[in-house]
Amino acid sequence: MGEESRSDRETSPSENDGQRVDALVVGSGFGGAVAAARLAQAGFSVTVLERGRRWRAGEFPRSPQLHNDWLWNSDHGLYDVRWLDSMLSLQAAGWGGGSLVYANVFARPAPNLFDERWPLGERRADLDPYYDLAGTMLEVSPVSVDPKTGQFPPRTAILENLGQRLSIAPATIRPNLAVHFGSPNLWSPNTHTVHQRGCSFVGECILGCNQGAKNSLDYNYLAVAEQNGARAITDSEVVRIEPDDDGWAIWSREEGGARRVRRTASRVFLAAGSVATTELLLRSRDVDTTLPDLSPTLGQGFSGNGDFIALSNVRQGSGDLTTGPTITTTTVLDVWERSEPVWFQVQDGAVPPVLAALLDRKLPLPRVRAWWRSRRRRDARRTMALLSMGRDAGTGQLELDKQGEARLRWLNRWQARLYHAEGRVGPAVARIIGSPVRSPISWSLFRRPVTVHPLGGVPTGSDRDTAVVGPDRQVHGYPGLYVMDGSVIPAATGANPSATILASAERAMEGIIRDVTGDHSWRAPEWARVRRVPVPEDEAYSWMAARRRQTAGDGIFLDETMHERSARAAQAGRLQVRLEIPSLDSFKADPLHRLPVSGTLALAEVPGTHSVTGHLNMFPQHVDHLMKYNLEFTDAHGQAWSAIGIKRQRGRGPIARYRGLTTVDITAWRVNDPSTVLSTVFVLHPRNVLANGRSMRATGFTAARRVKAFLVFSKFFVRGVFGL
Repeated sequence: MGEESRSDRETSPSENDGQRVDALVVGSGFGGAVAAARLAQAGFSVTVLERGRRWRAGEFPRSPQLHNDWLWNSDHGLYDVRWLDSMLSLQAAGWGGGSLVYANVFARPAPNLFDERWPLGERRADLDPYYDLAGTMLEVSPVSVDPKTGQFPPRTAILENLGQRLSIAPATIRPNLAVHFGSPNLWSPNTHTVHQRGCSFVGECILGCNQGAKNSLDYNYLAVAEQNGARAITDSEVVRIEPDDDGWAIWSREEGGARRVRRTASRVFLAAGSVATTELLLRSRDVDTTLPDLSPTLGQGFSGNGDFIALSNVRQGSGDLTTGPTITTTTVLDVWERSEPVWFQVQDGAVPPVLAALLDRKLPLPRVRAWWRSRRRRDARRTMALLSMGRDAGTGQLELDKQGEARLRWLNRWQARLYHAEGRVGPAVARIIGSPVRSPISWSLFRRPVTVHPLGGVPTGSDRDTAVVGPDRQVHGYPGLYVMDGSVIPAATGANPSATILASAERAMEGIIRDVTGDHSWRAPEWARVRRVPVPEDEAYSWMAARRRQTAGDGIFLDETMHERSARAAQAGRLQVRLEIPSLDSFKADPLHRLPVSGTLALAEVPGTHSVTGHLNMFPQHVDHLMKYNLEFTDAHGQAWSAIGIKRQRGRGPIARYRGLTTVDITAWRVNDPSTVLSTVFVLHPRNVLANGRSMRATGFTAARRVKAFLVFSKFFVRGVFGL
């Protein structure tokens, strides 16, 4: 806002509402909706101020013209796009806040993410019951089948197939979604008695749901608030806040700025979103000076939640990738990046054709782009997004520029490992789907990240010197002023943060109401029907964390083939196995250098070819052999066998060393009859040695890491061969 807007804030209000209430709630997003509902249920008089309009099903914009209800800054439309200097932030404006345009995902962060930055009492275990409460309020469930086709969306199959091909299938899950699945043609009441229709799978969740199937906050929390007497005032943008007698006064611009209204309340709950709430408090301290004693930490701890986006037009396969809910799958990745673990998530994303057309009209060089599309034969219905979130450093600093608007001090280098890891998802996926994956121009050219999940800016702590609000969400030094939105989330959640904002707000409001009323048993009425909401992401978190530990340093696998030395070649056996090192770090640290083995074994004296498993000690330390195989198999009669194979060096010199590495003495016996012992010798012919070497492959998330793994193992093996 420029000088004219600042003057507006300093001018006396033209109108006084005259109705003092117990609580004014600023904003109707995830934090504000919880505050409004619970305060109203507890018997407080509540007024909710929302700057945007009340969007109903069928009213969300779909025009190809950008000035038709799309942008807040041009015609008070749906989206508020904030250029924060070093980051682009996307927010929504309307009754329901960000829930109107979010991708519906209800997900909990990994338990180990809640570190010392989170207040005591707000760790994962503390919040879990409130996640269940919020999930019950939103009636969440995983994606269902498309009622038109009876199938899951094609994007779901693509991402789950990617997990299979990358050998991380357990890391890909179908998250809970705040979507009403059912008949798309039937209006029926939800548990809050608000009528909705079932999802029509048009893939337009992020544009506002004209079907009425998105379980946005106006269908649950805000409906509950109004049913219990809360007053909703839309088109009311709060511009000033100050103490007033025993409470608070709020000024807002209404009717498109045509009038200014003053309202008073005993308590105020700020929930305008991370950027807007922090901006309002900064103005109150530094411009209006109505709250001069706000903490010097105000604006600190801002996070973009590690948001990263890439796009691909998938050439292989068929099906419309723009259908279904916006997001249907989540893949958890816990990988090594520069010798340290990096944890993040990747989700599939529908790109609505109307959005693609809208953006296409605003990009430069239309004729050049049209020619390029004709050469590439691009199908708009085969475009999908890869949406990543991770644990960034959360060290951003929001402050005011000369016009009194928020700007962000943000250093990409503090998130370098996360951004590198997220950026490498595209090439890894492109190799499998056979289609390029590209980042938007804001990142590829300008290195400016885009966030749809801004968090932080209002630190929580025990005193004013270290935080803006206390654990009860009350602003230090200003009793009765609370902050309830994503600005008090102290760090990136690495997952879609809406569930965490809801759960944290639920817990905080329960405590506030108990403290104010003196009723220490007060609970939200919905607790009586709360269900345990499944947490599919927890299994993915655990599986990937274990896999990352097991693959430290990346890995190597190679195939080994040996033949039994026999007087009659027709009866000679063969050992054909795969040797796999999942983690070179663990392998090298193990004195026995143990690695798993699997394959097939045929012995001249045991008819048939048998599946064999076991392990190999490769160049173990402080023993008298070079390698040792420990194998197990079951013969054609169901008898269990064990076998040991030893490679020893007999004599000195390179020839003796070579013979020792290409000759294996094998002893096998029946497990239930140890007296039945077979002894034989297997050898590697020169052609086997060459074939075994050519089969060696490295495993790692990137080509550079695979090359490094190959070199590390090669060095180890060469040193072992030459006895160094």
